[in-house]
Amino acid sequence: MSRDGTMKRFTLFLFSFILSAVFSTSASAYDVKVDGIYYNLISKGKTAEVTSGEEKYSGEVVIPGSITSEGQEYMVTSIGKSAFSLCSGLTSITIPNSVGSIGIQAFWYCTGLTSVTIPNSVTYIGVWAFVGCTGLTSITIPNSVTSIGNGAFSLCSGLTSVTIPNSVTSIGVNVFEWCIGLTSVTIPNSVTSIGNGAFHDCSGLTSVTIPNSVTSIGSNAFAKCSKLENVYCYAEKVPSTDATAFEESNIASSTLHVPGSALSSYQTTAPWSGFGTIKALNDTPTNINTAKTRGVVIQSAGGFITLSGLDTNE
Repeated sequence: MSRDGTMKRFTLFLFSFILSAVFSTSASAYDVKVDGIYYNLISKGKTAEVTSGEEKYSGEVVIPGSITSEGQEYMVTSIGKSAFSLCSGLTSITIPNSVGSIGIQAFWYCTGLTSVTIPNSVTYIGVWAFVGCTGLTSITIPNSVTSIGNGAFSLCSGLTSVTIPNSVTSIGVNVFEWCIGLTSVTIPNSVTSIGNGAFHDCSGLTSVTIPNSVTSIGSNAFAKCSKLENVYCYAEKVPSTDATAFEESNIASSTLHVPGSALSSYQTTAPWSGFGTIKALNDTPTNINTAKTRGVVIQSAGGFITLSGLDTNE
């Protein structure tokens, strides 16, 4: 293992250990326990929020749409901050249609979680909501979701597929970082921006589809995606990108598919110009690595392939 990889894993372990200590020593605060689930009650509006308690959740948990406490009915509308954090024995969770939000760190490091159903009522998934849920192999985000917090699905090593709904307009910072099992992702036409490190170190990722709606891609968004083979970018205007967007992703051996009308723009704009093959969608490929045979000198600039004499900033 590389020194970089060792340090990364050690940092993550240390971070997890510290948080585990914090959670284990903090006092559990809840209003009521009903059928093994802890809740905070909100009198105004008669709603309830799922929270944590003295005992960790385990096995299959089915959250009801409503509960009754002291003769009063409360609608279950949210899963609170850290409600299921570090519940390694939790295997599946069923969320009712009454729930509108999943809080910060709600399922932090639920390593045994293999199944989760997110209903169409959910509009918000909080920061680090499913971090470290390594047992999850797939998850479907419903069309109701409009906001996904930073790092929400990072470190889910078992995640192999993800469906992003048309309701999402931006992909936040580090949302799918280190999802090493993810092999392909299709970004819907509703998305206009892809945040910093959104798919950073997704080392199993081979194919990415970027829609015409995307106008900006953050730093390290697809960095260290070492198995990347094809990027299909339908944007007719080259999205603004940081020089590190595809850093260490071996794009010199990858193919970029773009609209024919914008082919020359991608060929002369870094980091897009660093792709070994730049091909017009449904057209004949243009391989810039063979330009040398036509008498054009190829030179390396900061890891990106550029044609000499062209101003292609990193």
